[in-house]
Amino acid sequence: MNAPIRLVIADDHVLVRQGIRAFLETCADLTIVGEAEDAASAAAICIEQKPQVALVDLVMPGGGIAATRNIRSACPDTQVILLTSFEDAQQILAAVQAGALSCLLKDIDADGLADAVRRAARGEAVLHPRVAGYLLDALRGRGAATGTGSLDSLSQREHEVLALIAEGLSNQHIGQRLEISEKTVKTHVSNILAKLGVADRTQAAVMAWKSGLKR
Repeated sequence: MNAPIRLVIADDHVLVRQGIRAFLETCADLTIVGEAEDAASAAAICIEQKPQVALVDLVMPGGGIAATRNIRSACPDTQVILLTSFEDAQQILAAVQAGALSCLLKDIDADGLADAVRRAARGEAVLHPRVAGYLLDALRGRGAATGTGSLDSLSQREHEVLALIAEGLSNQHIGQRLEISEKTVKTHVSNILAKLGVADRTQAAVMAWKSGLKR
């Protein structure tokens, strides 16, 4: 049996932390190794405990975005799931750019949260459909390319690569999943960006999320 997934909960509201802990501790494959109430203590606990996943509140002392950036910098093997009740497109975009793997609204149900934690431990992203919409809004507001092309222009293999990009996988892990070289993955990624008319992987992933693309 695999060791339980280690995670840290960072939220300035004690009742929220207790509620999340109360449910997740009922899952035999998950274990809480620390709690934090602000950005500084979140990073410190992650450095000490080296969890696979950190659940981070977007709005807490020091800021969830700063916490995400610091955790990812100090603990690159820790995946961050950002939790928010605020539907702010620019904040959500900033969180993704800071290194958050997933961004979930706090109205997610308990089973959905547990599944997101498990997927994060595997390096797979989860994004609420409304959050994907907010990312698109934010990209449009920044004047960034949001896609002049169509997913229909992609080959079957490019569809597969894009779906894995949308899961948050690196080129190396995409190559392992599809049993192709990392160099070949890079070529596919370049072709995908060109065909979709987007500037980077985040924008390509947003298009995939919005379209509901599946492998």
